[in-house]
Amino acid sequence: MEKQANLLWTSGWDSTFRLLELLLIQKRVVQPYYIMDHTRKSLEMELKTIEKIKAMIFKKAPYTQQLLLPVIFKELRNIKPNKDLSQQYKRLAALKPLGAQYEWLACFAEEEEIHDLELSIETRSPGFFSTFVDPHIIKYKEGNNYTFKVEDEPSNVEIKFFKNFRFPIKEYTKLDLQQMAIDNNFIDIMNETWFCHTPLNQQPCGICKPCRMTIEEGLRRRLPFKSQLRNFIVNSVKPSVKQIINVIKK
Repeated sequence: MEKQANLLWTSGWDSTFRLLELLLIQKRVVQPYYIMDHTRKSLEMELKTIEKIKAMIFKKAPYTQQLLLPVIFKELRNIKPNKDLSQQYKRLAALKPLGAQYEWLACFAEEEEIHDLELSIETRSPGFFSTFVDPHIIKYKEGNNYTFKVEDEPSNVEIKFFKNFRFPIKEYTKLDLQQMAIDNNFIDIMNETWFCHTPLNQQPCGICKPCRMTIEEGLRRRLPFKSQLRNFIVNSVKPSVKQIINVIKK
């Protein structure tokens, strides 16, 4: 029997693809984790999306009710601090910008003794991961499938900070995931995923980083026209952007 997958599931495009790949293609048991950050404006939409997607999965493939374990929710404020990991994170972030979420995700995985937490990120785009982590990532076989992890003894010992993470979709783009979802008949579920950090009237804002990345990576169709318009205005008209956005919000 295949090993249980421990997946950070945010309700977003990438992690939902991985969830569906595990359940519908690999037919593996999945333990999803979600970190509750009450400062996130997208929290409510993400939680609603998780429930909606679960219902869609169970309807499409009832057998998945035996594979998908209840989501484990962890309050961000309750993650136990880890001084060593936090210091290591600061040294790494000093080299090149590295999202603050990696600090508390590392602390979370260490606290919960999860040594194979799957992060659904693509590591080839220019940035911290492509520069410092990718050279130390190896592909290895896990049961009947392959995944990626940091090598056990990286030449840069600081990279051991990522030792408890797995990067199963690191080689794919968002368009790759879209095509695989179409080929495997679960694009309908993928189209319900949530990605915006600052929703407006329960719609993507069009201007936050995830919205911009969604457009830049070829999935403009995921944004309603009004959201696309906001994105266009912010990128095209610099002087009175805030005034224009406020008008569009109304």
